[in-house]
Amino acid sequence: MSLMEPLLLQKQPTLVERIAQALIRYIAAQGLRPGDRLPSERQLVQMVGASRLPLREAISVLKGLGVLEVKHGKGIFVRRLDLGTLFGKLSPLLRVQGGIDLRCLFEARMHLEASIAQIAAQRRGPKHLEILEAAVQAMRESLQDRSQYVRHDMAFHQELARSTGNPIFHVFMASIGDLLLELQFLYQDDVQVRQSAIAEHEAILEAVRQGQPDQARSAMLQHLQNATGRVQPNPLVNPDHS
Repeated sequence: MSLMEPLLLQKQPTLVERIAQALIRYIAAQGLRPGDRLPSERQLVQMVGASRLPLREAISVLKGLGVLEVKHGKGIFVRRLDLGTLFGKLSPLLRVQGGIDLRCLFEARMHLEASIAQIAAQRRGPKHLEILEAAVQAMRESLQDRSQYVRHDMAFHQELARSTGNPIFHVFMASIGDLLLELQFLYQDDVQVRQSAIAEHEAILEAVRQGQPDQARSAMLQHLQNATGRVQPNPLVNPDHS
């Protein structure tokens, strides 16, 4: 580095950002659960050592992220964090700024979802199977409606992650699932492709239902390999300018 080269100063968080971070740390440190109430606005002002305006702005930021809920006349409450919704809001930015395309997603899914299917076959419960079966049935019923079909497809994979009993898998799939949903409509498909994919989901479901981890892993790998081979970029859409 040249002695005359300017030093880049790291951007400092704003007061609103610092208050939002402090509130998140407070919720975690106190072990507050969804539905629990935070201290009153007056108490929070004293706790953070700032005026009402930046506190309210910080609370508004956390409301937008789905962390807090304000009930007028009742107080400020912790919301159940919906990771799928959160990543759904950010997926367009993650795709563009992260340089993420469908090839990157399929490579990640190949390694991640094969293990998810394998573990789900060992740990799934009756309720998981019920939801997985409903997702496959909904895919059949929405065969002609691409938008609905894709959402039920994603729901199947999300529920499979929940079936492992490991919330980290659900976090990973929430991020990948919404990015995939963001990119799905840039690519061609047809009813025949969807019919083939339904058969592959049925094979995964059957292996999970029968408690066969190796077969579930193989069925998932086969599904993703087939999906990688079937999906072709839509020539009418330029992914770099979508």
